[in-house]
Amino acid sequence: MVSNRKSGSKGGRIVAIVTAIIIIGIMVAAIFYFAGRSQNPYTGGGGYASTTQPVPQVHTATLLSQGNVYSINPGSSDTVNFTIPSGAYSISVAGSYTSQGKIEVAILTPTEYGAFTQSTSSIQSSQYYYGDTQGSTINAQLSPGQYTLVFYDPGIITQDTVTVVNPITLTYTTPS
Repeated sequence: MVSNRKSGSKGGRIVAIVTAIIIIGIMVAAIFYFAGRSQNPYTGGGGYASTTQPVPQVHTATLLSQGNVYSINPGSSDTVNFTIPSGAYSISVAGSYTSQGKIEVAILTPTEYGAFTQSTSSIQSSQYYYGDTQGSTINAQLSPGQYTLVFYDPGIITQDTVTVVNPITLTYTTPS
């Protein structure tokens, strides 16, 4: 019987050591798991971040198509309203036009457009004013907000014709 006790006691020690190793392994794994969750800045401590990063979305809208021809009466204007959403970046409006007569072109904010409707000469004080010319290239870097693209004929006698040479497009990027 003494020999039975020795072999049983040796087997008990092995079971105890294996159990202790398993428990220590589980504890170490739990420490690493919870430490990783609380230190992840992309999840606010709530879990592991997805390996998929948000993909920026590029948006393009044609404000005026290439080849379009617009007739503008003296003292009148043709307008295109557009909105750039909050959070957008890398914003531009680009394109080109020619005209038969001299046309004033500008990209106006709502405040500037309000002033323009009261006094058309205020168009010249716009940050994005393209002059009293027979054609130009538009290239404006804008911020999010509302805008009006204005083609104004300051003449008093003849109707002027505007031809869009390269499409006038709005391009911007949003985070996702």
